[in-house]
Amino acid sequence: MPFVVTGISQDGDTAALEQALKVAGLSLEALEVLGPDDTGESHTVGGLVDTSILTGGMETGTGVPGLTGSGISGVAGAPRVAPIGSESLWERLADFAIPDDEVEHYAEALEAGRSIVGYHGDSKNVAKVESLFGAAGLTKVKTF
Repeated sequence: MPFVVTGISQDGDTAALEQALKVAGLSLEALEVLGPDDTGESHTVGGLVDTSILTGGMETGTGVPGLTGSGISGVAGAPRVAPIGSESLWERLADFAIPDDEVEHYAEALEAGRSIVGYHGDSKNVAKVESLFGAAGLTKVKTF
């Protein structure tokens, strides 16, 4: 049965993990890293989230409540996630098989400057990959 082991890297450096995977005879092609800089653009302004990426601008939009800006100064419409390439952040996190009720925690880790590391494999390697993630210093190691 397929699985994805995920973990949080504080600095995005996966060199030790990559070396450990090689030594264990596991493919590096199954390793996936999603870092805070993968969007190619900053979504913070002075340390705060740039709300224009969520609503298209606080006072702009279609005027249809819930779609974009409300048209009322200081009142935002429903949030929309800014895309990473052609996929939204939520779609990228879904590639890691992260359950919907845990996605927000991983998104917060990205916003805090950490990276999400995942390894796609089969059930016979779960314990080995989990152990390698922990030994490489990744935190919150989980298997989905």
